[in-house]
Amino acid sequence: MTMANDAPPRRRNGWMRLGLPLVVGGICIWLLAGRLSALDPETLWQAFREVTAAQWAGSFAATALSFWALGRYDAVMHRHLRTGVSDAEAQASGASAIALGQVLGLGIVTGTVARWKLLPQIGTLKAAQVTAAVSVSFLMAWAVVTGLSGLILAPALIPKGLAVLSLAVGLTLPACSLLLPELRLGWWRFRFPSIQAMLAIAFFAMIDTFSAAIAFHILLPEGVSFGTLLPCFLLALGAGLFAGTPGGVGPFELTLLALLPQIPGSELMAAVLAFRLVYYAIPAFIAVTYASFQILQRRRSTLFDIPRRHVPRSIPELLLDLAPRSESGLARQNGARLLGASHCAGLVIDTPQSLTLLFDPLTGGLGPLLPRLACAARSSNRMALVYKCTAAPALEARRAGWNVLRIADEAVIQPGELTLEGSRYRQLRRKLRNAEKAGITVTRPDTMPVETMAALDRIWVREHGQARGLSTGRYDPDYVAHQRLYCAWENNALVAYVTFHENRHELCLDLMRHGLGLPDGTMHKLIVAAARDGAKEGRALSLAAMPARDLREAPLLARLRQYVARRSGGEGLIRFKDSFSPRRVPLYMAAPGRLQLILGAADLALAMRRPAPRAPTLSTPARSAYERDGAAAPAARR
Repeated sequence: MTMANDAPPRRRNGWMRLGLPLVVGGICIWLLAGRLSALDPETLWQAFREVTAAQWAGSFAATALSFWALGRYDAVMHRHLRTGVSDAEAQASGASAIALGQVLGLGIVTGTVARWKLLPQIGTLKAAQVTAAVSVSFLMAWAVVTGLSGLILAPALIPKGLAVLSLAVGLTLPACSLLLPELRLGWWRFRFPSIQAMLAIAFFAMIDTFSAAIAFHILLPEGVSFGTLLPCFLLALGAGLFAGTPGGVGPFELTLLALLPQIPGSELMAAVLAFRLVYYAIPAFIAVTYASFQILQRRRSTLFDIPRRHVPRSIPELLLDLAPRSESGLARQNGARLLGASHCAGLVIDTPQSLTLLFDPLTGGLGPLLPRLACAARSSNRMALVYKCTAAPALEARRAGWNVLRIADEAVIQPGELTLEGSRYRQLRRKLRNAEKAGITVTRPDTMPVETMAALDRIWVREHGQARGLSTGRYDPDYVAHQRLYCAWENNALVAYVTFHENRHELCLDLMRHGLGLPDGTMHKLIVAAARDGAKEGRALSLAAMPARDLREAPLLARLRQYVARRSGGEGLIRFKDSFSPRRVPLYMAAPGRLQLILGAADLALAMRRPAPRAPTLSTPARSAYERDGAAAPAARR
């Protein structure tokens, strides 16, 4: 009984949503017919015939520019939704879908069907998403452009509060994209377009609306300035869009008649008639012709279509093993993927505003990768960045015209350098003596105490906050199984551990976890044990990045860097790593321009504070050796 009672209202609501535009359009057409009844048909036809060839040509040119912008608008949305459709296909299908939708009405439905027919590979759901994204984002951009034009050109036409509100919304959205890039509500997720995408949307929306207004203005009689027409045209365009009638018929004309009383009705309606021919009928005819040709071509080509092979996106373990920096092992957790070009390959990771190449390239130089990185970033409406690379790749980036900034130093201990002799190791020797007095022993276990390590990680997170991820690791048994592990024990109880990325060239410090009441010098003893093992194997040991020092930079930037170091615990980290007297290797960030460098740094900093869910490791064969948890200290492997 309940289901039977619920069904009719839902059907009625559906019919109301579909029928409301028709009702509104019918009322507007009825009102428009009353206004037009006073016009002399002969006068209207005479005004239409007086449109010159130059006016037709100028209006056609402005219409072409407007539809070019509409197509580019679709390309931006395809990149945002990552459909894999090329810009050329997206532009052609988008312009065609809009041309058909504005003539047939019910733009969401007709636009979805048109995009699906022209791009069947994306499916109906993705076609609907593209159509909805284009429609909503265009309405937002229209509101901003209309509010701005109203404030500047016609303050009395649009309520000032409404115009200011539209501009405030337009300025708030980029801030949301940077600070809150994704909204989640249960299973529903909404991802804001990047700032770069929003700027592109605003730019193309301005070109589109201004070009459409120019196309209409050219067809009007002389004596009407473009500044007077623009806000009126934008309001009429919005009225037609919100009504949802085919071509906005009715609301568009009524709005223009009400806002432009200085133009004789016959001349205004003649210009509207010519505009509908140029801006609506001819583009729709071209769209139908293009769509028919594409569908026919697709049917012919399916007979000879060869299925494409799937290209795996996982990163081969051999590349990580041969990489110049073992820190590239972060790709096993942070979702990095491979970017290759001309015998070069590097790790790239997605953040809301940027596509970032992490560390040094896995193979080859950075120079050939930069154009590929910039192209891949553009294809998803993001900025291209290089993060934490050493001097040689940074020099290649600078030669390519990119801006380069030193952001940190990598602390490196070369084999045999950690001698513990001399005054520079005085603090380290004192720390090690404290650990010895506390009875701390260090082992490199054959089996991993999974549960105990997880418990220490939970304690560490409670004390220090969530692990940042992205360019640093987070505890996960599958992830740690690929690393070298050192454990510190006190009375057969695990009190701390450290893990290192490991490959043929070096060890690199990743996780450092400990419980409460840790004896002084415990972490120092763990690092010394790893450095000695690395020296025996001929491998350098990296203590990873630390805040840079001795920089020749502006006082304001130096104070800002010191402030960030204090807030992030950098001073204590510097003291800890400096106690091993490591070599400092400068690390750099690079971007095509200064603004991208600043926004990219902010984007990465924010992304580290809200790390994405852990990506699965590349493979997990090593975990089988670590599935047993030991209650006592396992045997050391020295």
